[in-house]
Formats: sequence, structure tokens, C-alpha cells
Amino acid sequence: MSRTPTDHAQRIALANELHARPFALLKPPCRVSSLAMTCAPDQVAAMRAHLLALCDRFGTPHPAENAPQLLADFGRFQIKWEQHTEFVALTIMTGPADESSVPFDAPALNLLPKDWVAQIPGSVLAAVHVHCETRNEGFDLEDKMVPRHIGPHFHKQSLIGGSVFGDQARFWGDFRIHEDGFMRFAVQCDASFEEALLGRLIQRLIEVETYRAASMLAVTDARGVWPRLNEIDNALAEATGSIGGNESEAERQILDSITELSAEIEQITAANSFRLDAARAYSAIVWRRIDVLSAQPIIGLIDLKAFMMRRYAPAMNSCEATRARLATLSERATRVATLLRTRIDVALEEQNRELLASMNARSATQLRLQETVEGFSVVAISYYAVSLVALLIAPLSKKIGLSSDWTKAAVVVPVLILVWMFIRRVKARAMREME
Repeated sequence: MSRTPTDHAQRIALANELHARPFALLKPPCRVSSLAMTCAPDQVAAMRAHLLALCDRFGTPHPAENAPQLLADFGRFQIKWEQHTEFVALTIMTGPADESSVPFDAPALNLLPKDWVAQIPGSVLAAVHVHCETRNEGFDLEDKMVPRHIGPHFHKQSLIGGSVFGDQARFWGDFRIHEDGFMRFAVQCDASFEEALLGRLIQRLIEVETYRAASMLAVTDARGVWPRLNEIDNALAEATGSIGGNESEAERQILDSITELSAEIEQITAANSFRLDAARAYSAIVWRRIDVLSAQPIIGLIDLKAFMMRRYAPAMNSCEATRARLATLSERATRVATLLRTRIDVALEEQNRELLASMNARSATQLRLQETVEGFSVVAISYYAVSLVALLIAPLSKKIGLSSDWTKAAVVVPVLILVWMFIRRVKARAMREME
């Protein structure tokens, strides 16, 4: 046998991911119970330890370490255990109850030890009982809407039904939590109905309810923030209306207020983003499961898709509306803040322009004063310079017969010119250094 090249480190794991959550094979008639328990990160170890305790009690092999799922045979029943991001799904599957039993009176959950069930970590997110039975070839046509022995176990006002796989099977449900704390689905199919198809049908019905419950966790939070969002909306509208005609200091106060509102919007978004994102993801799974079921309506009953569109879709629309409104408010706050900053910057630039003009005027005045002082400086320096020069040339002036007064008078003009030229040179050098 020829050797293949070396496998990628994740090749086998990724291939096995395609088969990580297989459908169970269910032979009609049967009973199925499902529990979805919320699972916080610090409860994962407790959840797994609780499952291992059940395996030990019945002598069933443990799942692989850190495996996210288990499908095991416990003798009288089978268990499918799946770990999801926010919850753990536990599905118990078994055969039919006694022929004398009433539907839903002996659910598959009753086969688990009561003390073990009572100690399951977490809280119940979704709980479903499924009663599956076979129908005779010549079943009563009057029971086509809902069989007489099944109808009393559902609320008529919310009873839904559907036909699948070319009317080889039908299902009914009411999405009500009954006195035992569980929702109910009833399935009736041909005795020859394939086990794989029945497993898919029941799992999809359970998943519709499980992911519906998970997605609606966001509804309370979404509706809870609307009063505050209304207040923020009004505050932004008021701030926007007050822009213009205000002093810059007042507009700075408005900008501070809008900045606080923007920060609060971001806080609300951060606090609810995970829940809203999860609701969108779970809702998408619900609609995919409904589409995959491809259930045809049963005359006289509400079909599953129409029921969910009327009862479930509005709740998800509320979550989407909350997401959209948070995004809209954030954008509005940003636009208003940008507008205010622009106005404030323009006002500051105008003030700066006026300040610069004022400084230029003061500089011109100072320059004129400096030039005046410069003239006085030339005169003062020249006065002392003339006296010094006169002293230096006094011996020469005596030889030629000039008095001291005439000597001073003779050097006044040259000294003035030299002093003026010296001061101008010093001034020019200072100007060059400033440049």
C-alpha cells in the first residue's frame, strides 16, 4: 500500500467536524425528551462531571475528553448530549410506552434517575417532550386535522400542524409550556417510515424550540433599553435644534452634553451587542430549520411557518429595531458633534484672526515707537560720542587754533552719521537672526 504525503495537523479534526452532530436513528413509535440547560463558562466542568456520573451509574463508557457531544446507549434509552456556546442540550430517546398509556404521561425523561435530573447544573432554557406513534394504513379521515386522542393534549388556540415527506408523517404542537414544565410535539407517521428521516424530523422540531428560546433571551433586554433610547433621541433632537445663534461657550457646553450622550450610547451598545448578535444568529437557525422541514399545511390548522411569522418574527424584529436604533443614534450623535466642533473651530479661527489683526496693529505701533526711541537713542549716543571725540582731538585742535566748542561742532555731523549707521547695522543683524 502506497504512503500518502503527511497530513495537515488539523485535517482529521476538520473532517470529523462534518459528522460531529449526527441525527439519531429513531424507529417509530418512540418517545423523546429534550432539555436545553444554560451553561456559563464556569459551569462547563460541572456539566461534564454530572454527565460522567450518569455514565458511571449505568456503566456506559465516558465520552472522549473535551468532546462537545456524546451519543450513547444506556440500555432502556439512548442519550444525546451536546455542548453549545451558551447551553447544553440533553436529549433522551426511548421506545414506546405501554399501549394503555396516554400520550405524554410517560415521557422519556422519566427513565433518568430523579435525583440526577434534579441536580443538573444550570437553568432550563427549553424543555420539550415528543410523542411519536405510527398510524394505520386506513386511519380515520375525520382525524386528518388532529387525531382525537392527541388533540386534548394541546391548546386549540395555538395548535399548529404540518405534513412532511409527502404526507408520510405529520406533526402537531402548540408552543405552550404545560403543567409539567415542558412543551409538546406529537408526530404520527407510517409504520415503514425511515429511522433516519424520523430522527431528522424530531431533531428539527426540537431545535426550532431550543433556538427560538435562545434567540428570545434578547427580547427583554432590547425592550428594556427603549425608554432610555427615547430620552437620548429627544436630547439629541433638542441639542441639534439649539445649534446656531449661540455663543461659543454655550455651544461648547452643548458639545460636552452630546459627548456624554454618545458615550452612553456606546455603553448601551457594548452591554447589549453580544445578546443582540446571538439573537440574530439563533433566529437565522430557527428559520433555516423551518425551511428545511418544508412542512405542508394541514387543512384547518395553522402551519408552522405562518405561526412563527405571526408570533415569533415580531419579537426578533424588536431586537433588530433596537440594533438599528443604536446604530442610528450613534451616527446622529457623531454628526451633531462633528457639526458643533466645526462651528466651534470656525469661531475660534475667527477669534484667532481678530487676535492676529490686533497683534499686527500693536506690532506696527510698537515699531513706530521703536523707531522714535531709536531716534532718541542716536541723539543720546551721539551726544556722549561727540564729547569723547572732542576730548581725543583737543590737542590737535589747539595747534590749529580751534576752540573746544568749534571742535565739538565740527565732529557732530560725522559722529551722528556713524552712530546712526552703527545702530542700523545692529538692527539689521537682529532682524536677520529673528528670521
